[in-house]
Amino acid sequence: MMENERIRIYPASQEQMEKFIASETDEELKNAYSEMLEGCLAHSGEWDWYAMWMIEKIDGIHIGDLCFKGIEAGRNPEIGYGILEEYRGQGFATEAVKLALKWAFRHTEIKAVEAEADPDNTASQRVLMKCGFRPNGEIGEEGPRYIVYGGNEMNTNDYTIRLEKKEDYRAVENLVRESFWNVYRPGCSEHYVIHVLRDDPEFVKELDFVMEQDGRLIGQNIFVKTVIEGDDGRKIPVLTMGPIGITPELKRKGYGKALLDYSLEKAAGMGFGAVLFEGNIDFYGKSGFAYASKFGIRYHDLPEDADSSFFLCKELIPGYLHDVTGVYQTPLGYYVKDEDVDEFDKEFLPKEKQKLPGQIFG
Repeated sequence: MMENERIRIYPASQEQMEKFIASETDEELKNAYSEMLEGCLAHSGEWDWYAMWMIEKIDGIHIGDLCFKGIEAGRNPEIGYGILEEYRGQGFATEAVKLALKWAFRHTEIKAVEAEADPDNTASQRVLMKCGFRPNGEIGEEGPRYIVYGGNEMNTNDYTIRLEKKEDYRAVENLVRESFWNVYRPGCSEHYVIHVLRDDPEFVKELDFVMEQDGRLIGQNIFVKTVIEGDDGRKIPVLTMGPIGITPELKRKGYGKALLDYSLEKAAGMGFGAVLFEGNIDFYGKSGFAYASKFGIRYHDLPEDADSSFFLCKELIPGYLHDVTGVYQTPLGYYVKDEDVDEFDKEFLPKEKQKLPGQIFG
């Protein structure tokens, strides 16, 4: 049994499940409950993974049920849940799923739990998102599939970094969308930007990285070639970077810095001299970035008296910019039209655009 201050959940007994089956008038639910009981009897040693779990208020009132749909070696368990209509919209489903996940992740062999949600069932999608689930880019019988991973901290052996493959494209775009949604503006454009940049001649395919954990993409980073137009007439080749993103539930746990440092090391190994881009010094300063003004580099189209603290630079070759002053040019591929972003965004699951404090645009 698992409980909080409002509800408790527990796996039903054979007698309880038989009563539910006998009293159920909906044939689809009756069949589902029957299959659960058959699974329990066939796997009695793993009853809880096949059983219907009762969801009750602390006063004993039955308000819904959930299940894990069995367990198999090499596969993540899948959770399903339902709340009686008169108790919906009160947060009970979210609380029940969180309790169930807490129970599931007590089993050290369980690394992730999956779920499906009907594309029209926005309430169920909200429940999953509140519980840490994120779309994994797959479609199941009921609709889009979601996944949540157990554990809270990164360790040095739980991820790999590799080059992006063509078959990763949509999953990466979805990851970027999830990572940037409502961060800098209502909605985001970064997933479309990366979609466009892959075909840009200045895009560096050898520096197009993804971070993977247990077969799931959890991060990405890209680089694009550009120049500094020197005050002395020279064009100094440099890189710009990003979008760089980590799946929301793993942010602020060290994955972003690990991916960033790996990417910068590879860029330096290819002989690139410096990276300039827009970012937060509080984070990127930990990886050696400084204000670009320190190097005498100005951001294009920015008035001289404007705040340029967002504009950062890191030399990959020490002294590469020591005799350079000039203006950095953002690659044209980063400039996308709002209407094109909106059209591209229709290819993804609907998400609510919100105007939030701290957003820079829109």
